[in-house]
Amino acid sequence: MNSPTNITTTTNAKTDQQLPVIIVGAGPCGLVAAFALKKYGIPFVIIERASRTKICSNAGSGFELAPTAIEILQNRLGIDISKFISYYEGMGIYTIKGKLIRHSKLDEIGGSVNRAEMQNYLLKILFPSEQDEEGVLFCGSGLESYQEKEEEGRMVVAKLASGKELSGCVLLACDGIHSRCRAVLHGGYDSTKDWETNSKTINAKDPLHFCNAMVYWGKTPVPKGSDLEREFSKTQRAKGNDDTNCTSFIIAATTSRAPASFFVVPSKNATILNWAVTIYSETQSRSSANDGKDLTRRGGGPLNEAEKKRLFDFSATNHGKDSESLFRGVKDFPLLEKIFERTPAEDITEAAFFDRNNLDLPYSSDTKLVALLGDAAHPQTPLLGQGVNMAITDAYVYTANIAVALKNKKKSLRDAIADCDTDSRRNSAKRVVKDARMICNLSTSTNPFMTTLLYLYCRFAPTREFMNQISKTDKSNLDFLQDLDVNHCSPKEQEGLQQKS
Repeated sequence: MNSPTNITTTTNAKTDQQLPVIIVGAGPCGLVAAFALKKYGIPFVIIERASRTKICSNAGSGFELAPTAIEILQNRLGIDISKFISYYEGMGIYTIKGKLIRHSKLDEIGGSVNRAEMQNYLLKILFPSEQDEEGVLFCGSGLESYQEKEEEGRMVVAKLASGKELSGCVLLACDGIHSRCRAVLHGGYDSTKDWETNSKTINAKDPLHFCNAMVYWGKTPVPKGSDLEREFSKTQRAKGNDDTNCTSFIIAATTSRAPASFFVVPSKNATILNWAVTIYSETQSRSSANDGKDLTRRGGGPLNEAEKKRLFDFSATNHGKDSESLFRGVKDFPLLEKIFERTPAEDITEAAFFDRNNLDLPYSSDTKLVALLGDAAHPQTPLLGQGVNMAITDAYVYTANIAVALKNKKKSLRDAIADCDTDSRRNSAKRVVKDARMICNLSTSTNPFMTTLLYLYCRFAPTREFMNQISKTDKSNLDFLQDLDVNHCSPKEQEGLQQKS
């Protein structure tokens, strides 16, 4: 066995050598945690299972930034989010059959982010050169297991699949819904057994919960002057005081005869459309490539051309009950047809929606040397748009508390992690997960009563109601951040702990 590699950085030039914080996962959660630690002058290492070239390969996946995440990224960390966010100006709501329900202008409430663009941007400011990554970013050999060693000066030793070992003062698990760290913490992982055997034990002790829904997502370029551009421009005209174009996201709701819901947001000045199709499903896979192993695709897989033709069939023969087309019953929605005409099958990801059966497990180990963040702690369906926002909030609150412990010496690292894994945060996260599950069920239902209720809500609810929903679902994050500000470290103190650039 290799001896542990103690990667240390001097934090006190006269006396101390500080073990790094180990971050597992280089998604948005892990990279925000790393950037915050860099701002605080605290050493870190990142372990990522994907190769360096694949970290940002999942270019079709997108998400919304809610107010608390924007506050953290822009105001607390000084990140120029304009480099990767497309702000919403309006919304268009249709039925999946193409009938316009409403189109409204919106006050600035947030915007959409392409996951790969954000990750690329954070990687560039974290590591300006390839040399900066050396000894800090470990790609292509993910975490195999870890050991918590309180008796040896309180440290955690992470073992990579390659056999390499890294020692740190604490481990932050930012490795998503299929978290290996969580498997070790809650799943009864046994390092002497193979992963197939371990998986059976883990699935029994800490199972995922299938939400009876599947999603297909991708991103599609919009060539200038194309049919796609013309069709999309028709959805961007909001009727307010005047008929002016505004950048709008588009929602197409299910009907009793058409089973899919559709969501599309423009980015890069509407030259890219990021979209997702969600359907009710009793099975977890329809694609031969969806084997659950590609974690850069949320455990999903790409389609092939035959599967694309079968699943995205817009022909007149697709309307029968036995049709496998996701757009069964859709007869007149040219925007959808143009999007899928221009999207290669390999750029379409199929993934099933999961959260966890047990929503009451702690987010940290008994020793407080290991903590679960983001989807590793509280995975959820994305229908409320809170998964990444909760992950960003976790990343900042945990790292700020760690900075207080390591730099101010006002409390121990154990106390710092305990201050983050609170009953209030776990209870509020549990409510968000359940609400996201409920919205998922509602948005994929083809029950005539439910689809009618959804239509009436979309048609007649005040515009401010849609805006308020974003604030309501973001309350858990706001409360978590305010707990940091009021009880552990004020915003002024947080700024004072950061290194001046």
